[in-house]
Amino acid sequence: MALDPAVLGLAAARYGLAPQALHPLHGGNFSHVYGFTRDGAASVLRITPPNADVDAADMRAILAWVQVLDAHGAPVAGPVLSVAGRLVETLDHATGCYLVTAVKQARGQLAETLPYDRWSDALFQAWGRAAGRMHAIAQAHAPTDPVLRLPEWDQTGNCFNEPFPAALAGTPIARHLAQVRAHLATLPRDPSAYGVIHADFHAANFFVDPETATLTVFDFDDCAQGWYAMDIAMALFDVLVVYPRPDRTAFAAHFLTHYLAGYLREKPLDAFWAAELPHFLKLLEINIYGQVYHDHDPADTTSWVGKFLGPYDGGTHDRQRRIERGEPYVDLDFARTLETARP
Repeated sequence: MALDPAVLGLAAARYGLAPQALHPLHGGNFSHVYGFTRDGAASVLRITPPNADVDAADMRAILAWVQVLDAHGAPVAGPVLSVAGRLVETLDHATGCYLVTAVKQARGQLAETLPYDRWSDALFQAWGRAAGRMHAIAQAHAPTDPVLRLPEWDQTGNCFNEPFPAALAGTPIARHLAQVRAHLATLPRDPSAYGVIHADFHAANFFVDPETATLTVFDFDDCAQGWYAMDIAMALFDVLVVYPRPDRTAFAAHFLTHYLAGYLREKPLDAFWAAELPHFLKLLEINIYGQVYHDHDPADTTSWVGKFLGPYDGGTHDRQRRIERGEPYVDLDFARTLETARP
């Protein structure tokens, strides 16, 4: 839906801009996204229409956390304050309340658009190092203001906590989901392993300069309190979906070794948590399967979803069979991989 010019004008004014200083950008799901330059710095303005699922306080807490990350050297697209010094501006309109935010423009290209032949060990290490840096900051600088406290991972929507389809109730897939969630409920939540995570740190949510392997992380909309290992699992989960060759296990070991080598430069990782990665991977696998299986066209084998679901035969996706049989997402010795990654 086109944005009312009056709303655009109000949003621009909150950042000291004329409407014509904004140029539309691709990438917004339901928000309107614009690029602009202020004080010589390229930035991105996001105007979110009235939506019951978007709360100004939650958005403010998320951006406050990104501001902390930015201030402590994490490679993130830091917030840009409005003229009034606010992280989030609210615009009252006849149709409801619009939320306006701005962040620094990320450099490079979206990581998921990088061809396989340009993947590199340096990129994998930078990816892991970015996660390790964010987790180290989370452990040392977690928000203490109750207003800024982010929700627990299982109290908000994210890939680890998607609504499970009623159509799958009572199936082997539902039983496997119950088992993995029951296991996670037994895990410790000490500050060295549990804190603020991105919760969606895959290749569609960071830009990369492939020449320098420099990352800029964005889209913290799902960030929450969770186990740091969840972000590690997300990276491995995503990269194995798009990996174009059949030697997935060998590649998983190679990728994770370099990812963890980067991670360990910023934050320690106990072997206990490396051994828990299969459970976080299984949680992702089942949750995402539950979200995409029903509406997917079996003839589509090239999209991310098509690759994730796998071959389709006789009404059953390969992914469905693997989950029902209780197969691991990837058959890897995670503790050994961690030891290989240690300096």
